[in-house]
Amino acid sequence: MFWDTPSIPALYGSIIPFLILDVIVIILRFVMRRRLGQKFQADDWLMLPAFVGVIGLATIEFLARMLLDGHLQNQLEYSSLILFTATAGLIKISVLILYRRIFTIIPSYKDARNIFFIAMITLISAWALSWIFAFVFMCRKDVQTLFTSPENLTAKCVDTFAVGYSHSISDFITDALILLIPIPFVWKLQLPIGRRLAVVGIFLVGVLAAGSSLVRMIWMAWNQSVGFGDETDEERTVMITTELYWMMLSICLGILASCLPTLRGMFRTKPMKSFVHGIRSVFTLTSASRSRSWKGSKGDSPDASFESERVTAAKLSYSGHSKSSVEA
Repeated sequence: MFWDTPSIPALYGSIIPFLILDVIVIILRFVMRRRLGQKFQADDWLMLPAFVGVIGLATIEFLARMLLDGHLQNQLEYSSLILFTATAGLIKISVLILYRRIFTIIPSYKDARNIFFIAMITLISAWALSWIFAFVFMCRKDVQTLFTSPENLTAKCVDTFAVGYSHSISDFITDALILLIPIPFVWKLQLPIGRRLAVVGIFLVGVLAAGSSLVRMIWMAWNQSVGFGDETDEERTVMITTELYWMMLSICLGILASCLPTLRGMFRTKPMKSFVHGIRSVFTLTSASRSRSWKGSKGDSPDASFESERVTAAKLSYSGHSKSSVEA
């Protein structure tokens, strides 16, 4: 069953290959930027601390599987929740920054799409910070209580498992929301339905990460309703390692899904070029008119210059005169 504690072979067989894939796609992401003569962007840099977080979670997972000391397990569980939240937040924000660069032609506050993505980035940042603070202050100001006996936890802290369950729900909801964002934008493309579905599929690779979040949420709900009674150290190992396993899988798949769209420059096929060209062309005419009015009102400000360059690049790319792929 999916709520059983993963065995050591299962950990090695599922987590390590994804860790290796994460290393490969992150390296390729930076290599492709350099190869195409593009500057490294904020969403690229966010992948580095996110991967450090993945390594930390993997270390905690293997330690939790080997240890039966209840005190140490409490420390590992507590650390993993904070580290997972920070890492998941970085990945979600990186994806949203990528969306903003792809789907927003004019990065100004007059563009509703730009405002939407800024609001989403702010929302996810607030989500991550609020949950980190929630975990830190589960026992009010006495953090050490988290590492003591279950009796102390019950007496001095809020229901820590209920907090973790609520966190898993919010994590899945934010994953699902981010997963659905590109669909209405892509569906406006002037492409055959089959091509549009293929383009949507590029972004929907993240459904695997959202699926892992869903399984974790279901497992937490099951454990909330059934429970383990008076926990032994072995039962606590089952709880911690199972939750950690699905958190790890979600993070590994999240990094993989967030990097794959940026690697399209590796594939010099017409569909991949049409992907970016089509997305840009949907908004080119309206963005060009907005850019002219914005430029007329703002003069030669850096923002106006930047917007004009973005529109010009989109037009050239769409007409086939661009010599390199449009920046993702």
